[in-house]
Amino acid sequence: MRTLSTARLELRSWEEGFEDDLFRLSSDERMMRFIGDGRPWSRERTAERHQACLRHWEQYGFGWRGIFDRGDFAGVAALNRLGTKVPGIEEDAIEIGWWVAPEAWGRGLATETALALRDDAFGELGAQRLAARYQPGNEASGRIMVKIGMRAYGDTVGTAGEPVRVCELRRADWEALRP
Repeated sequence: MRTLSTARLELRSWEEGFEDDLFRLSSDERMMRFIGDGRPWSRERTAERHQACLRHWEQYGFGWRGIFDRGDFAGVAALNRLGTKVPGIEEDAIEIGWWVAPEAWGRGLATETALALRDDAFGELGAQRLAARYQPGNEASGRIMVKIGMRAYGDTVGTAGEPVRVCELRRADWEALRP
């Protein structure tokens, strides 16, 4: 497992010690407002998700990462197999996502993270298609998806019944973005 580095950040492969940091994020109402049903996670739900992240790394060799800014945990960076069906997108497509801690909002960390994840997905992982989902009220995430070259794909419903917008980026379009 390797660390991805950007100008300011380290995106470290998910590890056992990140569970408390995940709980700090997932129990914050500001953070969870546009995730799933919008409710903070319990300690038990956080532990289940944490274990699922560890298993994803074991099974696929990629997955969630901790975002570190000058050595401090600043959020979560995610590349996962899509898994949950999105009509018209194959289940083995890679899904991209990020959660930046509220105290780090407004500093461009999400965009920097998303660019690094995008390039890793198409470069190292050989993805053919990248997908992302966001709730319509979370326009900040939607803008980041556009910044990294993604296009609107359509609307669907999330696992908690929430409305979700889907964006995508295909390999050929990513290649056209590269200098």
